[in-house]
Amino acid sequence: LQRAARRQRRGSRCRCRAASGDSPGKAGTTACYMSKLIEPEALVVPTARELRLLLDGAVKKGSATTGSGGSTALEAAYEKCKEVTSEYSKTFFVGSQLLEEREQRAVWAIYNWCRVTDELVDGPAAATTTLSDLDAWHESTREIFKRSREGLHDGMEWDELALADSVAQFSLIERPFEDMIAGMAMDLVKTRYETFSELEVYCYRVAGTVGLMTLPILGLDESRNGTESSREQTISAAMSLGLAFQLTNILRDVGEDARRDRIYLPMDELRKFGLDEDDIMQACRSSETLTVDERWRDFMEFQIQRCEGYYAKAEKGVMGLSSSSRLGVMAALKIYREILWKVRRNNYDNLSQRAMVPLHEKAVLIGRAWWSVLDFNFEQPELLSFNEGANEQAAHGLASRKSMN
Repeated sequence: LQRAARRQRRGSRCRCRAASGDSPGKAGTTACYMSKLIEPEALVVPTARELRLLLDGAVKKGSATTGSGGSTALEAAYEKCKEVTSEYSKTFFVGSQLLEEREQRAVWAIYNWCRVTDELVDGPAAATTTLSDLDAWHESTREIFKRSREGLHDGMEWDELALADSVAQFSLIERPFEDMIAGMAMDLVKTRYETFSELEVYCYRVAGTVGLMTLPILGLDESRNGTESSREQTISAAMSLGLAFQLTNILRDVGEDARRDRIYLPMDELRKFGLDEDDIMQACRSSETLTVDERWRDFMEFQIQRCEGYYAKAEKGVMGLSSSSRLGVMAALKIYREILWKVRRNNYDNLSQRAMVPLHEKAVLIGRAWWSVLDFNFEQPELLSFNEGANEQAAHGLASRKSMN
């Protein structure tokens, strides 16, 4: 991370940096590139068609090289990425273990980049990070893509080398990497979200992008993605999985985030259920138990059901992936969805405890994922629309609420 910060602060590759006058710990006010991406008019989720065109274009264009080969430096770089992934994301690492070796390594390289990016605004040095710093990180990432396309890997740090090799091997596109950094920019300037539309953009940027980063690595089943429409459905499902993961994180960590003065819940929806941010902040800082309040329980069930809709859409899209990748993705989906269900089983107490899935339960869920993949029909099923998925899971949620009451 220290090395990444030095690269991020290198000179003045970012043109706005010298004139920014940003003080440590502030977002900054100059018209840097990242500042433009957090303007209200820029807060939109890209369409599946936009992303399909980018992905199709990358495949047609190809790279100047097919990778850096099996050099000692490259092997060591991927091994370090593996260590980072296994230490900091158990669920992500378990899912990656079910992929082929070549795909595993690229997924680890992406996770390592994502973690460094996240640490810029949520790590030990976050208090000194500015929008200009994120601009510099964006430029550093663009340089990795540029050098990868040109086959110029000499002199790279280990993390740069692993990512550049993955870009070359799998024709990764820049857009989701840029969008994730823009999500970090949102974290610098926002601690509250008025509507779900705003929150959805944030969730896409910090997590939906991961689905797009890894999609070229996981690969598509050509028999199920023969048309532009079917490819767009698979792309949309990949985005939905990332959004489901992030919404699960948010619903799991409400108390933890609130103690850092961050609330990733739609303010207007809180008000509709007769609540406000003061109720959450007070419950997190005192012995008051908001989780026994029916307003909170109903509000949380509403949020869980919406998240279930994203999982339903993502699960149907798993069969659009290559056969060798389906199990790993399905396992990660089932493990993460179990976290969401544990929030419900914990009587919606996400203020004083953190929902977790122990290792023995993960093993069972991997087995269920295996059966789910086997049970899919060989004909491409229609993807559920968001509303269909939400309605299907709403019935499950209401039944659970009744049983607990």
